[in-house]
Amino acid sequence: MITCNLDGVKQLNFLRSLSNEEKKGLQANSTSKRVRKGTVIFAERELLQSLFCIKEGACKFSVIDERGKEIITHLLGKGDIMGRRAMISKRGALVTATAITDATLCCIYNESISDELSQNNNLCMDVLKGYVGDEDERYKRMGLYENQRGIKNRLAGLLLYLKEKYGTAKNGELIVSLKRADMANLLGTSSEYIISLLATFKKQDIIGLYKGKIRISSELELSKML
Repeated sequence: MITCNLDGVKQLNFLRSLSNEEKKGLQANSTSKRVRKGTVIFAERELLQSLFCIKEGACKFSVIDERGKEIITHLLGKGDIMGRRAMISKRGALVTATAITDATLCCIYNESISDELSQNNNLCMDVLKGYVGDEDERYKRMGLYENQRGIKNRLAGLLLYLKEKYGTAKNGELIVSLKRADMANLLGTSSEYIISLLATFKKQDIIGLYKGKIRISSELELSKML
């Protein structure tokens, strides 16, 4: 069993409240897991045994509405945590977590974290601060693509968000280029309309498109649409 290196996971900064021995104990109760794109990490209502930290790659949270349609609620990337609410509430997960790229996860058994939470008040406070960070992230998304502006404007915001959250490769392409269906899901429109808008952005030299990959050519022009 390969254990995790817990250093450098931004939402695990609460580990600073632990001694070196306590950190070693958590690491001993962890595993490193590699998953392929499209893998369901956990399903809605599933009782979770582990806290999942994304070391590399990207994932999405989604729910199924009353019509049986998938609704994407959140995009996650390197350093983000999945399953924290379920760990604390000891109830089933509220969302389904799926890898949208190949990903490396650090899985820390809930029991080991719960033991530390029951003994360390500073750790409890730092875990709560993580929820504040979640709210900051939510307001950032609202400012870029979760708002009442038109789909074109929100698509521009989504592209900027993907660049900021996941970065770009050396050739300028977005490291995470969502499927057109996922973009449409996030923005509440059809895949066909997203494809049409992306083609328009390309004609205007705002983006480049190549085999499903997106390269932002003019961040300024995208910003003007916000």
